[in-house]
Amino acid sequence: MQYRVKQLTPEMAIVDKVVDAASEAEARELIASTGGNVVAIRAVRRGSFGGGNKALDLSVFNQQMHSLLEAGQTVVDAIEILSRNDRKGGSKAVYDVLLRSLHGGKQLSVAMEGLPSVFPPLYVAMVRSSETTGTVRASIRRFQLYQQQVDTLRGKLRAAATYPAILLAVGFLVISFLMLYVLPRFSAVYEDAGTMNAGSAGFVQWWGGFVRDNEALAWGGFLVLIVALTGLVIHPAVRRAAFRKLLATPWVGERIWVLQLGRFYRTLGMLLHSGISVLAAMRMTRASLPAAMHGQLDKATRLISEGIPMSTALRDCSLGTEVAIRLLVASESSGNIDHMMNHIADFYDQETSMWVDTAGRVIEPALMLVIGLVVGAVVLMLYSPIFDLANIV
Repeated sequence: MQYRVKQLTPEMAIVDKVVDAASEAEARELIASTGGNVVAIRAVRRGSFGGGNKALDLSVFNQQMHSLLEAGQTVVDAIEILSRNDRKGGSKAVYDVLLRSLHGGKQLSVAMEGLPSVFPPLYVAMVRSSETTGTVRASIRRFQLYQQQVDTLRGKLRAAATYPAILLAVGFLVISFLMLYVLPRFSAVYEDAGTMNAGSAGFVQWWGGFVRDNEALAWGGFLVLIVALTGLVIHPAVRRAAFRKLLATPWVGERIWVLQLGRFYRTLGMLLHSGISVLAAMRMTRASLPAAMHGQLDKATRLISEGIPMSTALRDCSLGTEVAIRLLVASESSGNIDHMMNHIADFYDQETSMWVDTAGRVIEPALMLVIGLVVGAVVLMLYSPIFDLANIV
C-alpha cells in the first residue's frame, strides 16, 4: 500500500511525499523518523503518483547486513553504517526507525516488526528466534538463501510465461486491427463494385457495414474489452477464482499444486531450522500460501496439535506426494525434519522446472499455430469475395 503524505519538514516547508507502508501508523512513523510532521495523509493505489519505490530492498539489506555482522560489527553499528552508506537517502527513514528502537532498548526483531511493509513476518520470526541463541547472522544468511531460491523459481516461471503472453497480446491486437480497420474498408470496396451475387461477401459485408455505421461503438467496445480484461487479471477475487479453477483442471492443476507444495515445504523447513516450533511454523507458513490451501493446512495444524505425527497429518490432508511422505517418515525417526523439508522442496522445484520446460516447448508452438489459423481465416474472409469477382468477370 502507498500513502500520499503532506508533511511539514524541519525547515518549516510543506511538501508532498509518497510512502510505502503496510498501514497508516507505519507511514506516520516513517515520516516522524525524518523529523517531519504529518499534516494530511491518505491511501492511494500503488503507482498512482509515480513515487512508489520500495523503502528498502530487502535482498540488498540482507547481503550488506550479513557481511557487516560477519566482519564483527554489532547489529547497531551495522545499521548505522548502512544508514551512512545510503547516499541517496531512499532508505534513511527505515534505518532511522530501526536505530531509534534499538537505542531505546528494543530487540532487532521488535524494531523490524514495526515495519511490516519492509520486513515480512517470516523474516521477523526468524530473527526473533535467533536472538535468544545469538545466531542473527546465520538467520539472515538462511533467509537470504531462501529468498534466492524462491526468486530463481519465480523468475523461471515469469520468463516461461512472458513469451506466450506476448504472443497472445500481439495476436489479439492484430486480429482486432483486421476486424476493426481493414475489414470495413474491404467491405466498402466490395459494395462499390456492385457486381457480386447476393451474399457472396457474407460476413465481411455485414461486419464491415456495422463497424462503419457504428464506428464509435465498435472502437469503444474494443477499449472497454481491454480495460475489462486488464481489470480481471489484476483483481484479487478474480485471480483467486481463476486459481481455484486451475487447481481443478487435471493436468495444469496438478502442476500448480506441486509448485505450491514446494513453496510450503521450503518455507516450513526454513522456519523449523531457525528454531521455531512446528505449530508456530505451520501458522506462519499459512500466510505465504494461496487461500485454496488454507483449509487443508489448518486441518493439518489441528491434527499435529492433537499429537498426530507430521507425516500422517500431511498425508491425510493431501499436503504431500507419496515420495515426500515417505521421506518425512524417515526424517521423523532421525530427527532432521528441517533438512528433509528442504530436500523435498528441492525435489518439487526440480519437478516444476522440468514441467515448465516441457510446457514451454508445447504451448508456444500451439499458440503460434492457433493465432496463425485465426489470422489466416480472417485474411481468407477478406479475399474470398475478390475471387468471386474474378469468376464473375
